[in-house]
Amino acid sequence: MTGTPGAATSRRVAWLLALAAGALCFLAGTQRDFWAPDEPDFAQQTREMIERRDLLIPYQNGVPYSEKPPLFYWAMALTTPLSGFDVHPATTRLPSALGAAAMVFGAAWLAGRRGGRTEALLAGAVTATAPVVWWQGQFLQIDAFFSALVFWGFVAEWGVWNDPEHAGRWRWALHLLIPAAILAKGPLAVVLLGLVAVVECVRVRSTRPLLDLGPVRGAAVAVLLVVPWYVAASLHGGREYAYDLIVNQNWNRFWHAFDHIQPWWFYVESVFVDFEPWTLPALAAPFVLLRGGLFRERTELRHAATVFAVCFLFLSTSQSKQGKYLLAAYPFAALLLAAAVAAAERGGRDGWAAAVTFFRGWALFAALLFVGAAVALPAVVARRFPEYAPLGWAVAVPLGLGGAGVAAVLAARRREAAPALLALAAVLAAGEASAAISIFPAIDERKTGRSFFTRLAPRFAHGEPLAYYGDPYRCYPILVLRRKTAHPRTEAELAAWLAREPGGQVLVTEEHRSRWTDPALTTLVVKERALIGSGEVFLMGRP
Repeated sequence: MTGTPGAATSRRVAWLLALAAGALCFLAGTQRDFWAPDEPDFAQQTREMIERRDLLIPYQNGVPYSEKPPLFYWAMALTTPLSGFDVHPATTRLPSALGAAAMVFGAAWLAGRRGGRTEALLAGAVTATAPVVWWQGQFLQIDAFFSALVFWGFVAEWGVWNDPEHAGRWRWALHLLIPAAILAKGPLAVVLLGLVAVVECVRVRSTRPLLDLGPVRGAAVAVLLVVPWYVAASLHGGREYAYDLIVNQNWNRFWHAFDHIQPWWFYVESVFVDFEPWTLPALAAPFVLLRGGLFRERTELRHAATVFAVCFLFLSTSQSKQGKYLLAAYPFAALLLAAAVAAAERGGRDGWAAAVTFFRGWALFAALLFVGAAVALPAVVARRFPEYAPLGWAVAVPLGLGGAGVAAVLAARRREAAPALLALAAVLAAGEASAAISIFPAIDERKTGRSFFTRLAPRFAHGEPLAYYGDPYRCYPILVLRRKTAHPRTEAELAAWLAREPGGQVLVTEEHRSRWTDPALTTLVVKERALIGSGEVFLMGRP
């Protein structure tokens, strides 16, 4: 399958959109420090890898950290030569930005193979500006990196089944992407890719699709690349580390969750936040495509619908749910939306006018929402967050002007929906860039409390005893102080530590401090304090 004559143009579009998405994410990532809860942890774990000169497993505060396998840490470590071989907010976020860019490129490229330039533009723009894609692409978490590997695994499956000219290359790509995904986040990728293959087997009533993927060679490659690390890491980290890494963080987290516990319908709600304003038109897209018979004609659309359904349904069975877990599926939703809009426009007036009207109506509705938000936002921010009053205007201006621009495009292109939806994507991109440039730096100090911890640094420059009280452990203090701390988890442990270290001091949040009942702790006095996030953080010690 070589694609349409316009495939080369669509490929250029895909590259340009991926570059723009990566640049937008990188821009946002340069505007702020590491934000709790996860970013300081990933940064510190990577720093400790480098300081120990041991890339086998990550450490946190000197203790083996077993929540994630090593590939994402290795990717972050590879960025440290750009920042003096230390972690830096901008550089360590590069793997996330590249992951988002890879998904944008894939959505645009796959849409453009048969759909041409318009579909490539729509699919890539929708993917790039979806809130969850943009946020994860500029945030130091594993999800954009892992989702890009899984997304391209789904694309490789489609290539094996539908691109016979390059099936061998696609098969090798799949066999390398699977172990990479396992080394990034565990075996979830194998399950999702396997379920899509099973659905394809059921559809054609044959095991041929599964056999075409080369499962024996794929398993051998995965074993060769994955098992040695798991064995070495388990021996190095010990039995408790191995159990948490293999059993607790995979099987127990999925079926017997200990965090992020949500009801089965959680993703029904989350898609309206994470993929807005594209959710409703994307939900309408399969009906438009069914009516046009395009699922029969275009295998990539059928595959996209299968992938999204499998991810949505299977992940809904897990007790532990977060909206970002669906990240790898959203580019396929964008692909369906782009194909539906283009099909409705190509269909002309007979039988397709309602679909074009719906997509145009949604663009107008979203534009009016943006204008309404632009009018209300400055007053709302000034009333609720008076210290940040100017920030309301920083976002209101691009939203208001952009919403008016979408309405103008609709008026100028009365029989088309795609131009207005592309204008809508441009408004989102402008709003996201404005938030990155204006809002992120303005709230950075409140989010991190860097000046507070910087002020504390001289107190502990020579190894003075310091404890962190709280569970889970959060790494921002040691990231700034550049030192490890004691970490008592109970009041009894903290009291015992203070008995051993009479001059010791404790970092604690107001939430944890308010629950203290041990007399040895209630007599501690506040040495320093700062408002960080939604509460106060204290440095406490004996009078």
